[in-house]
Amino acid sequence: MRRLGAMTVIAVFAIAALMAQGQQKPEKPSPQSFVLRYKGKPGEISRYRSWFILRMVGTFPTPEGSREGRMEYQSEAIYLHKIVSVSEDGTLEIETTKESGKARVGSGEQMKDLPDKPYQRVVKMTDRGKVLEAREITDEEEKEDEDDPRIRYDPTRWLNQLFETAVHNIAFPKQAVKVGDTWREQVTRQMTPNCKVAITINSRFKEVVKLDGKLCAVVDSAIDAPFEGQDTVREGTVGVRGRFSATVTIYFDPEKGDEVQAIDEGRLVLEMTMSRAERSFTFNHRLISRGKTALLD
Repeated sequence: MRRLGAMTVIAVFAIAALMAQGQQKPEKPSPQSFVLRYKGKPGEISRYRSWFILRMVGTFPTPEGSREGRMEYQSEAIYLHKIVSVSEDGTLEIETTKESGKARVGSGEQMKDLPDKPYQRVVKMTDRGKVLEAREITDEEEKEDEDDPRIRYDPTRWLNQLFETAVHNIAFPKQAVKVGDTWREQVTRQMTPNCKVAITINSRFKEVVKLDGKLCAVVDSAIDAPFEGQDTVREGTVGVRGRFSATVTIYFDPEKGDEVQAIDEGRLVLEMTMSRAERSFTFNHRLISRGKTALLD
């Protein structure tokens, strides 16, 4: 389930072929109307496999001129999603834990394996898919200080938080929908004291297909979020501007009330200008992430 995994934003360049293996060619049944709702009973557990990749290119000034740095992160994991409770209004509380996983980070031949860490997350969301509360359970010593400029202006943090905010607000309409129907959601995310990012989410009921024998409503969402702001940091200023965009495709099983598959891609262009006294430095970052999450039988 895309909104419950660990930064499920990110998919796979290198293993896209692997993810496509074994999939049946979707069949297109006759169009019809659906009331799309998440549902389930307390105690029900679903297993999902998630693939994730992030690539970042950044430039920064040096006395010899502009230099470029690269970073890549890859992961693959299996998550268990357990329905803890379902309220009378349909709100679901879902606990996600990681059954197994592996990850690598680096660049080119410098890629290295990362130790697998426990993961636990609790989410409350409406039956239309809007997340009301999300809490990741970690050790106290692992908590990050978001007031630290090194954390606040970390490009991967911007990509992750903007993507998470957008995905948590992809919600199905209250009324029944049919193929071709569209709807829009708008939300904001405060990234720094003086940079509130407005996020627009345009969704469309694209088609109805059969995927691995399951009748699925396919919903495409296009996300767009330009931003600009400037903050005072210690004895200087930091200006940011750029744009976040993403696409999310959900294959939703209306009968079961859950996702069969989700595919996403996120892009971030971020320019930071740091000024202090009479000196100014500009940093440019370009990030792309692709991810896929698939229900396991």
